[in-house]
Amino acid sequence: DKKNKGKIISSFSGVIKIVGLKKVFLHEVLLNQNNKQIALVIGFDKDTIEAVLFDESFNVNEHLYKSNKKFSIKISDDITGRIIDGFGKPKDGFNDLKGEYYSVFSNAPAVNDRKPITRPLSTGIKIIDTNLPLGRGQRELIIGDRKLGKSSIATNIVINQKNIKKPIYCIYVLIAQKSQKIKEAIALFEKNNSFLHTTVVAVEADSSFAEIYLAPFIGSAIGEYFRDNKKDALIIYDDLTKHAKTYRDFSLLLDRIPGREAYPGDIFSLHAKLLEKPAQLSDKKGGGSLSALPIIETQEGDITAFIPTNIISITDGQIYLENDLFQKGFLPAVNIGLSVSRLGSAVQPKILKNVVGNIRLTLAQHKELQNLLKLETTINKNTLKKVHHGELILELLKQDLGVKIS
Repeated sequence: DKKNKGKIISSFSGVIKIVGLKKVFLHEVLLNQNNKQIALVIGFDKDTIEAVLFDESFNVNEHLYKSNKKFSIKISDDITGRIIDGFGKPKDGFNDLKGEYYSVFSNAPAVNDRKPITRPLSTGIKIIDTNLPLGRGQRELIIGDRKLGKSSIATNIVINQKNIKKPIYCIYVLIAQKSQKIKEAIALFEKNNSFLHTTVVAVEADSSFAEIYLAPFIGSAIGEYFRDNKKDALIIYDDLTKHAKTYRDFSLLLDRIPGREAYPGDIFSLHAKLLEKPAQLSDKKGGGSLSALPIIETQEGDITAFIPTNIISITDGQIYLENDLFQKGFLPAVNIGLSVSRLGSAVQPKILKNVVGNIRLTLAQHKELQNLLKLETTINKNTLKKVHHGELILELLKQDLGVKIS
């Protein structure tokens, strides 16, 4: 409908406000007069429509038109092994993507379309598989300060999936990262033949607001495709802290009312919608699954900050990396006391369950006894034996994760 056209009344860094368009819906794609995709609707004010431009060089004096479609990308089985950008376009120099169009902003599966998570998701990382067992369809947060090995854990989990009999299709989403980190991650996957089961969504730090905003939803759509086609998929968001900051930046440009730490009030809703999509589907729906490992970066170990508490409340547990353990050389630096998997032994293979037994309780007691030793009081032989037993277990749980990315 060329009569229903919008005019841009303000524009800054690719964030625009539009008047004139009628009956527009959230996440609708807006077109120019040549039917080229130009902008994505991200909100509404009393009299204006808020959107982000796909191309910041767009002439803002042109009119915009409705497409009546949400943003979507082409997905097929051939997307495995590809590197794409935040718009779902190839970045690897190969052919364009093929397949059917898949909506990037689809709804999460209904409760009736899910079933309990019972199948294990093996990570190949000893401290996680023994103490924090994960299941297919689970959402587990990886959280900690920068440079403690969050990305190394995530990339090694992807690499280790090649040893699983039934393949898990992995989607690794690099959100607003330095180009050097993206190159390192891609090189690591290539070295370990991980592209046989992995798709990478890579978005640099200097990308447009629109591309950074879309990146995790593009990755999620790929995972949903495998989930809905009776397969198992795993998606890693590295990291949602940068996604939240980008959302805060353009929300402030749009004069939205800032809340705690200047984030807009709907940041919780945004990430909740994203992290509700992982699921173990019911047999009627094919029995496929999508698991998620979002990564959050903390400042000085503060897990009470706004974004960490948000994501902790949405996910099914967290793997907490601690600076003190890292400094002592205990790698991966997972603090078992502050980490939790809310599914736990329910998804642990029976053989492993019998072997590890009460290992988590033993390590918790070991930490308490270590604090007692610091007081330099008289310790009996039985207590010293327990401390030594705990130290041996910790040594067994140490693991070299091979090549690490920064």
